[in-house]
Amino acid sequence: MQTARYTTWLDTQPVNENTRDMRVRALARVEQAYGIDLDQAYDGDRLTSLLETFLYSTQDAAQGQPNPTRMNIHRGDIRTQVAWYRTQVNSYRKFRESLENGPVSALVEEGDAADSDPDDEALTFGLEADLEAALRRDLGQLESGLTLADGGRQRKVASGFIDILGRAEDGTWVVVELKAGSTRPEAVAQVLGYMADIAEAEGGAVRGYLVGSDHHPRVQAAARIVPTLALRRYAYRFTFA
Repeated sequence: MQTARYTTWLDTQPVNENTRDMRVRALARVEQAYGIDLDQAYDGDRLTSLLETFLYSTQDAAQGQPNPTRMNIHRGDIRTQVAWYRTQVNSYRKFRESLENGPVSALVEEGDAADSDPDDEALTFGLEADLEAALRRDLGQLESGLTLADGGRQRKVASGFIDILGRAEDGTWVVVELKAGSTRPEAVAQVLGYMADIAEAEGGAVRGYLVGSDHHPRVQAAARIVPTLALRRYAYRFTFA
């Protein structure tokens, strides 16, 4: 791992020093647990095979499946912890892509930082996992008649991993991308990439949903011109016993 350069790259993102160091340490643990060098793994298959080990669905959790990774996760919420490590590996892949192609989703534009919560990444990743779990329990909350079409597990495509793949009543494929917090402009390219991958792999019509607590103005503008992409906002409430 290019520790110094990755640390510098993280400094361009809306994370504080403690969070930055936590992310670097997490990747060092991944290298140690798997006996790999992340850069060599990236050069081999862009970290795809490593990321595939960090998959643990809500169905896996319900069935009490063991930790699928080599990380020391033996108690607590396995699903959330696996998702958190997967996000760290994905972050390193974005860093390597930025070295090849220029900055990729690294800089926060003026005025966006207030929308982020950099003090607790684990909470953010856990929230995305909870959003996914809530929708998977009842996908009809998003669209009447919408059903799961991914076997209860995030589907891997060329562009990455689709949070939820569904099928509408008319047979249209429906890609659902979830974001904890407000969605940013790069999320539009992400969900459209997934939609293109599904269209190529499965054929037929494809639509997409981008779900967040709110949406950046440019995300809203993009959705107005892309008729197959719809935006949805989520809300949650606390209960106390």
